[in-house]
Amino acid sequence: MGVGVDRWRRMVLELQTVGLMSASSYGSDRDSTNTPEFPASHESQPDNMCAREQLRHVLSVAVKTLPERYQKVVLLYYTKELTMREIGGIMGINESRVSQIHKTALEKMATALHSAGIHSTHALV
Repeated sequence: MGVGVDRWRRMVLELQTVGLMSASSYGSDRDSTNTPEFPASHESQPDNMCAREQLRHVLSVAVKTLPERYQKVVLLYYTKELTMREIGGIMGINESRVSQIHKTALEKMATALHSAGIHSTHALV
């Protein structure tokens, strides 16, 4: 299906909050005391799920415009949530250099997003 294991698990968890109800469970008088409602959390609402997926795609495209070393810093920092010091240890460079690479990577990503027509973070929400 083209979906990674982690993404699949997140989708399963998000879909567990969705409840199915029979249309026949509604009475003719539509008495709200007999009608159970299962409001979805903000994060599991379909429009928000779609917006997050679109954001992931746009950011993925922007990350792919970066040189490999810059991609590695961004991915380790944002997906693995490693510190600049930890990333430096992995890459064999000092923390200051990691910070420089990170800053430049974000600038390059902003340029890529701008050229894709995204001029504000509000366009992603």
